[in-house]
Amino acid sequence: MWISPPSAGLPERPPDSPLRRSALGACLGLGAVLVALGAAQSVFFDLDRHQVPKELVLHATALIGLMVMLPGWRRVQLTAIDGLLLLTLAWSWASALLAVNHWIGFRAVSIGTSAFVVYRMGRRIAGTPAARLAMAGLVAAVVIAATVGLAESFGFSHPIFATERVPGGTFGNRNFLAHFVVIGLPLVGLMAVTSRRWWSVVAGVLAVVLMVGLIVITRSRAAWLAGLLSGGVLVLAAWGARAWRESLPRARRLGILLAAVTGGVAALIIPNQLEWKSESPYRDTVTGLVDFRTGSGQGRLLQWRNSLQLVPGDPVFGVGPGNWFVHYPRVTAPGDPAFAGYNAVPTNPWPSSDWVAFLTEVGVVGTVLLLLAGGAIGLTALRRTGSDDPAEVGRGLMVLGMMTAGLVTGGFDAVLHLAAPSFLLAAAVGLLVPESGPVMDRPIRAAAARLAGGFAVVVVGLALLLSAGHVAALRATRDARDRAAVTTALRFAPGNHQLHLRLTQSGSCRARIAHARAAQSLLPFHPYPKRALRECGG
Repeated sequence: MWISPPSAGLPERPPDSPLRRSALGACLGLGAVLVALGAAQSVFFDLDRHQVPKELVLHATALIGLMVMLPGWRRVQLTAIDGLLLLTLAWSWASALLAVNHWIGFRAVSIGTSAFVVYRMGRRIAGTPAARLAMAGLVAAVVIAATVGLAESFGFSHPIFATERVPGGTFGNRNFLAHFVVIGLPLVGLMAVTSRRWWSVVAGVLAVVLMVGLIVITRSRAAWLAGLLSGGVLVLAAWGARAWRESLPRARRLGILLAAVTGGVAALIIPNQLEWKSESPYRDTVTGLVDFRTGSGQGRLLQWRNSLQLVPGDPVFGVGPGNWFVHYPRVTAPGDPAFAGYNAVPTNPWPSSDWVAFLTEVGVVGTVLLLLAGGAIGLTALRRTGSDDPAEVGRGLMVLGMMTAGLVTGGFDAVLHLAAPSFLLAAAVGLLVPESGPVMDRPIRAAAARLAGGFAVVVVGLALLLSAGHVAALRATRDARDRAAVTTALRFAPGNHQLHLRLTQSGSCRARIAHARAAQSLLPFHPYPKRALRECGG
């Protein structure tokens, strides 16, 4: 029920061969699974050993997608959503070119670029049988991620799993894992409800039990809140969709709600091997859902307040994608729990909110463009819930649920700045958002098509090479973090500030001072490179 051919009267799809569409679907499906599983071992890197492999998969998927889609491209067809996303991307690139740290800026903006390509891959095969391959991969990715997290909770371990903030599985952090799973929950739940095959319904119900159990067991407040709000949005939207209510047996609707309750209750009563510091961890999480006066809630407010001081200085283009980390020392205040000035790396790579990050990094204009694109996606999906076609209603509901979960989790943590949730959301929106008429539909000359396509391939290819270099750096520091291992890693990732900072901590001053200067050029407002230069008379 969830998939059907495009409606009559809508713009014709490019004349793709079944083989080409199947290649795109398989690429999206396999990429989704690999992006969920991607992780590596490294005794030097913590977050990057989980994030960089996922970025590599995202860029590889986008590059393959471009190679499949570009041959024969001779017409530009853009909807309002496409146009707004492209404007947001162009603004982000302009901001990245003006940033202080271009290494971080390119890495950050390339995630958005490849995610847009993934979205276009989804649009290219939406409403075709090839979309089933892609959807199967998205569902498998979310279920596998939840299963791995649950396995870790009950004692299963592996060297690539998170060592702190468990259960993080291959995501390195229980919050990141919970965000990914809660964003995918509407997709899996609604597909289970609408499936025509009894075994698919049973598998979907069991998947919902596992996913809700994982979300509860992680104690991720943002994921809990996102689950509640996205569920509320889905219930309200589905209640107003007459075609949806009349086409689905009541038992199925009640069954999926029962599955969610069962998963939550099971997570609370089945003993696990997580070592929480609190005697009543889940009750503490419930009471702390909206607590901004103490603990991490108070720290988030302080960090947001400090971060927003960067906006008046660069309100148009911001400080550059990813460059919040570079500039935050300018606005931190004494007692800020988000800033440990005595550490070489004093803060996280991202603020504890996507939206604070967007405001500071791409400015007010870039943030408004992104919100307009998200609003256009949401309104398009909401408008189609009034359709007489239950399949179209179902697709609209999936998009609404996933977008709500992404919006809420992004309000309290980094979500759209990470490869895995960006891949999941971009692919799902591309596959599911209802068709709309183009605002631009014109032919493009062969020379212009080759130039634009070649430029896109070069950009995504460079992003892939940068990620591959970082993966090689992970391998170089897999078992050692001494000077020799870090020096080897630096050959593969010459713009990595963490490697330069490590090399300022030992060896002769002559060797240390060169890396201290490199670190200062990358992080001009951070105290540690200046301290290292002073120690060596630099």
